[in-house]
Amino acid sequence: MRNFLTEKRRVPPACFLILALPVLIFLLSDWLVPNLGVPMLDITADELLIDGKGYLEAGGRNRYLGALLFYSVLVVIAMVMFLGELAKPLTVQARVLAIAVLLLVQLPVLASVLGHQEEAIWSWRSYHQLGSDVMQQVLARGEVRRCQELVWEGGVPAYRTIPEKTLLLGRPCTENPTLALLRILLDYTSVMSGFGVAALVLGMILSLACPPASTPLEVRAFDHGRNQRAARRFLYLAGLMLSAGMFQQMSWMQWPMPLVDTATHPSYGETINATLFYYGVFYTLLIVTGFGPVMYLASRRSDELAMESLVKEESLPEAAADDLAPTVTRLEKWKATHGLQISMTEAIQALIATGSPLLTAFAGSFAPV
Repeated sequence: MRNFLTEKRRVPPACFLILALPVLIFLLSDWLVPNLGVPMLDITADELLIDGKGYLEAGGRNRYLGALLFYSVLVVIAMVMFLGELAKPLTVQARVLAIAVLLLVQLPVLASVLGHQEEAIWSWRSYHQLGSDVMQQVLARGEVRRCQELVWEGGVPAYRTIPEKTLLLGRPCTENPTLALLRILLDYTSVMSGFGVAALVLGMILSLACPPASTPLEVRAFDHGRNQRAARRFLYLAGLMLSAGMFQQMSWMQWPMPLVDTATHPSYGETINATLFYYGVFYTLLIVTGFGPVMYLASRRSDELAMESLVKEESLPEAAADDLAPTVTRLEKWKATHGLQISMTEAIQALIATGSPLLTAFAGSFAPV
């Protein structure tokens, strides 16, 4: 048993190509919105916003920061779980490939983020889908204390915004520091998402690790069953993390809503809900393309182990032909005995986890965030 616990597991290198599917979905989405979607909604702040009540901006900001904090914690948990899988007995090749792929898939994400470093107000960002200058005007009503300094005007203390001050990560405050803050946090979210999604998919790929073929069948079945349970934990966390990502999307898209004129509130809300539906589909596809192939390969391995068991039983000299005839019932019974059969409850849980970002998008369509 000691050798089994310390024996190095091998992950087929081709399995790491599964992560190419979520990357392709990311690249497709990154191209689809600016080219075929509505990257800049043809409305202005003057057509939507009401005067006064600038303090309502604070509510949207606090909600967004809370959603961002929750999402960040889940990404950290995903990274810790991935490192936990990496610490299991694996071959050097499997570990090197996992780390290399984790870093490699960050390249398109970093390219997208670096393309946003130009802080010109006209450079396209995702919030332009809410209107050409809506977010600029809404966030201009707020202040960021980090970008201000205390001055005395007529003997009365007051805060004044200093555009040249450093906001975060060496980025200047600009004349609209709240908008500058949003841009930085959106870039931060993109980087966190790249690492979080990659860590979850890679953690599930590492669950395909298997001991050498010379290992006894019962031991290989036990190891595979344990890996399947680890894979489902990654799937459930992916559903939670990307649902939190959807909630974060809702938070910044709903940021302007308290300042939108009552007459245009319903129609503008419908536009936001449609945009949220798109992102719900996008996040759900990340789960389907990243986790679907791994679950399929794991299911195939369960069938192969069960078939190997049937062949082994039939080769025994005392085997009775009638009692050991190969049937699907015997196949499923062997998998159930060894914990390799997915129950109805587990199937429903997996289905909910897979579609949870889309369900979150629908929920946001019926109730304000």
